[in-house]
Amino acid sequence: MKKTVSLILALLLTLSLVCVFVACDGTPDNVGGGDLKGTIVVWWPGGSPTTEAAIQKAKQQYEAQHEGVTIDIRFQSTSDFYTSYNLALMGKDFPDVAYVDHVYVQRLAFDGSIANLSDYGADEQKDKFIDSLWKTTQYEGKTYALPMSANVLTLAYNEALLTRVLGHKLTDADMPTDWDSYMALGKKIADYNAAHNLTGNDKLYLTTVPAGTKATSMGPMFFMAYSAREGGSLMSNDLKSMTMNSAENKRAADKIKQLADLGYTPSDFSESGFENGKIAFIEMGPWKLTDYSRISADKAECDIKYAPIFPFAKGGSSQGALGLYSLVVSKKSTKAALAADFIKFVTTSDEIQLAHNSVQNLMPATKTAIADEFYKTAEWTVFVNQLNNVVARPGSAAWPAIEKTLGEYVTNIVTKSANGTSSYLDAIQIRLEEALEDLEDE
Repeated sequence: MKKTVSLILALLLTLSLVCVFVACDGTPDNVGGGDLKGTIVVWWPGGSPTTEAAIQKAKQQYEAQHEGVTIDIRFQSTSDFYTSYNLALMGKDFPDVAYVDHVYVQRLAFDGSIANLSDYGADEQKDKFIDSLWKTTQYEGKTYALPMSANVLTLAYNEALLTRVLGHKLTDADMPTDWDSYMALGKKIADYNAAHNLTGNDKLYLTTVPAGTKATSMGPMFFMAYSAREGGSLMSNDLKSMTMNSAENKRAADKIKQLADLGYTPSDFSESGFENGKIAFIEMGPWKLTDYSRISADKAECDIKYAPIFPFAKGGSSQGALGLYSLVVSKKSTKAALAADFIKFVTTSDEIQLAHNSVQNLMPATKTAIADEFYKTAEWTVFVNQLNNVVARPGSAAWPAIEKTLGEYVTNIVTKSANGTSSYLDAIQIRLEEALEDLEDE
């Protein structure tokens, strides 16, 4: 009897040790070096056969190189992708790999929803990626995502409108080089409106600030970029405190308010106004390149060109807001090692990077792919150069609260609400500090 009990105890001890090494949760390869066989589910943004072709090619190539592997691509709607991913993680029908906006990476890492890719050798790929993009993959010194598709906002302008207002063909000397020269152009446009009795739908504007319900994402990015050009930031470098009520941010808010008070921007973000020849400048990403080229060819009142972001003062910062999508691995994945290997394959392949990004007028994330001839035209050169001078949304789990608050604030500034003053940043500071404290309590 004692011998039987001893055997049972020994067996239980062995099983407990096995559970330690395989996590006893059905995820035996959920550590670096796991088995690269089986099936993984990949959530990818759907759209058209053209935009889906790159990931299909990656699937074919990877499966051909890895016997016993199946890559199950499931195309998803790009609207509410992040919300859908979070909901899926709460159940059993979740993907092993997902394509997410970089700004949610830190929140997902904080929540324990995505895998630490440093455990799977991701850090060895660092030098392949554009330096400004790699920083967005980090959380507490570890890598949680790999960059896939970038864009940056730079200055698009309507040369035909400016030529019309100035009374001579636009030259480089006419372009704004700082805030004062930008405001001087705004004054000339306002004077032109008055001289030609242009009001209502006929009125011309200097720019359009991303405000209103259609700019809930771009509004916060716009404010963040203005903050950076004033030498400010939304959060401290260690991401442990807010800096919303800094002098730099208040100056940024005052500049946006100046645009609104002088009537240099519509009260709602108006891409259509720019595309119809009513707005001189807009901060916009490269995804509009094809549309703007067509508009310039079709409309005499539009001749859209591109310029780098200008600093607010001589020698100041001229950062553009960064947009980036990255690939992550769900922490619950039972095939995390395979999933991590697949996203390394996808993101470091210049062929796949170019196939995915060039057809959408987006930018690849690797240093070698961005050097492709496709990105060497005059227009693309402006965006490529700007990509080395960007401000990224802070990698904080508090970003969803920051984005919502800033989106409302920019709209309040432009619509001249009582809550749209630079002093209101003091109240925003308190609100967002509370949001940070709530995160610490979770």
